[in-house]
Amino acid sequence: MVVLWVMLAMSMLALSFSASIRTEIDAARNVVDQKESYYLARAGIEYAIYKVIEAQSAFARIQQQREGDLQSIPPVLTGYIDLPLARGGARVQINDETGKMNVNLAPGYLLYNLLIMVGLDEREADVITDSIEDWRDRDDLNRVNGAESNYYQGLAEPYLAKNGLFDVPEELTLVQGITPEIFYGRKGTTQDGDQVEYYALQKYLTTFTTINRINVNAAPLPVLAAIPGLDFDVAAEILRMRQEAPIANVTEIMEKIPGIPTEASRLLSTVRSNVYSLVSDGYLTDSEVIGRIRCVVRVNPSSPKGYAVLYWNESNIEL
Repeated sequence: MVVLWVMLAMSMLALSFSASIRTEIDAARNVVDQKESYYLARAGIEYAIYKVIEAQSAFARIQQQREGDLQSIPPVLTGYIDLPLARGGARVQINDETGKMNVNLAPGYLLYNLLIMVGLDEREADVITDSIEDWRDRDDLNRVNGAESNYYQGLAEPYLAKNGLFDVPEELTLVQGITPEIFYGRKGTTQDGDQVEYYALQKYLTTFTTINRINVNAAPLPVLAAIPGLDFDVAAEILRMRQEAPIANVTEIMEKIPGIPTEASRLLSTVRSNVYSLVSDGYLTDSEVIGRIRCVVRVNPSSPKGYAVLYWNESNIEL
């Protein structure tokens, strides 16, 4: 009996030791996978930047024209591109920043319209609009639904209102009424079972452009529909037009879609962009670990690299 009890105790110790070792091995493997997925995401960023520069390169266009395939380089490179590699790869989303509203330049009514378009109710839109304007103005006077330092100082973790322009879009999460869910977005399903995304202000607001006009060749549907005079149906028609071919100028829209007021056309543009946001997801074929990098770059042929990084974020808060 004594021998049996000793053997049982030793077996339990061996099982415990085995489980501990297995946990440590899994943890070490996750660390390695995280590093690999991170560098795959870095590779995706570099590849996407190369493709953006290539799309804007006069040399590349001449070469493609000589080969009789000019259409293979789009005038505006947006959407998703994939970089397959040995043990995994990267998938990169490219967005043109001129298709977004500049939160520092957009008037209150445009911000309010956008908030309604992404699914917020009127009360929430009023609070967020006034709070954004209070955050970026230079005084300490509250708007009707807004907030200044006296509000933020009363929070569990107090801070001051900036009373200045937003440096990066993530700064919006400090503004009254803007939760992480509203900024980063929330996925859901409709009654018909279709996948939808609610809110996600990060997809529609920017701080990296310098003009208060919306590029119709890059703007998402909610941004176009937020412009007074462009309802949801008109915005959808503009998206259909640009899918057929890039829109050359705003006059083309006015001619093909009658009834658009002149005031609306003054907020639209077809100016070629040189500022892009990139979201790169690095993945491994045999792991669920994903590395995500978000950045904004400005294409600048006069710089040594051909581009300048305006923003860099390695946080995985959205995953």
